[in-house]
Amino acid sequence: MVPFRSVMLLTKSSIKYWIIFSLIGTLCLGGGGAAESLPDNPSPSGPISVLLYHPEEENFDSVFRGHLGWLKQNGYQTISPETLVDYLAGEEVSLPPKPILLTFDDGTIENYEIVYPALAEFGFTGIAFVLTSPDFTSYSKRSWWKEADRSGILRIENHSYSHGLIWTSPQIVDFYSGDEGDYYLIEGIDSRPGAPIYEFDYELVDDRYLPDRRIANLCVKYVTQNGGEEFFKQEGWEEELSRVVENFRSSQKERSSYEKEQQRNSRFQKELSRSKKIIERTVGRGKQVMFFAYPWGAYDDELILRLKNYGYQGAFTTDGGVNFPGDDPFKIKRFVITSDMTVEDLSDILKFE
Repeated sequence: MVPFRSVMLLTKSSIKYWIIFSLIGTLCLGGGGAAESLPDNPSPSGPISVLLYHPEEENFDSVFRGHLGWLKQNGYQTISPETLVDYLAGEEVSLPPKPILLTFDDGTIENYEIVYPALAEFGFTGIAFVLTSPDFTSYSKRSWWKEADRSGILRIENHSYSHGLIWTSPQIVDFYSGDEGDYYLIEGIDSRPGAPIYEFDYELVDDRYLPDRRIANLCVKYVTQNGGEEFFKQEGWEEELSRVVENFRSSQKERSSYEKEQQRNSRFQKELSRSKKIIERTVGRGKQVMFFAYPWGAYDDELILRLKNYGYQGAFTTDGGVNFPGDDPFKIKRFVITSDMTVEDLSDILKFE
């Protein structure tokens, strides 16, 4: 099954673009005050919008508070993801006149320091989709999950364990030259100078390629013997390393492979189930993680089936658009709010509801 992709195929330049794009989640203006109580009404015929933020973006605090003020002044009220799923299923649910969901991806500490108190002040609720790997929680922390979730203000749901990328084929697209910023999310990345960068893609929708370690060792040795860091300053260094690889492959039987089914299942178990249990144990009191946000916005039928088997009720994409009754609860659309959006831009988006 070919996976649906809401973002571009990954290359050295495109992953850099997407990482930058994924860190954007800011809006404009200011405001304050408690949310007014508005009468509920049966399920409306119009669609429901979900907004996606990344709170780690610079200047997010003032921008986000202004956005909440605008939503409040215009009569929007947040609903739960369960209510949205019931609405998508065609059930009659009690909804406010202007229902909306606010979601926040990646689980950085700004969710606790900025989002949580701002939501409380303005009378809104939201969902923080967090990453659970120590590579992230060592600086984003897990200690705030319990307070935020138990308050009922900022709910904690799953965004996977590692938000990772994987090698997907023997094709070499680059060699590591010290610019880790482009490649740090690739699982098993070899950050030694000269190590090959193989074709890579989204972890949860692809088979993992396991390269022959001897190729990396040979390239790294070649760089070390030919000037180390100075090697990368000379013209044509990529072609030199490519010839090293070609000579090896023409004279040696390569010891590479694709992951076995057991390895693949183990990888998915870590990303979907182990991460789920980490959140549940951290929050405690019978917490059940029921919703998932797709890393990179990438998903396919197999991933959706695995989510269902692990007990999830729905999943959120990065596909732009609104949500109607009859839509798939595992393909919930969200508007990604970018830093160049004004409140007027947001107003234009919500006018299409």
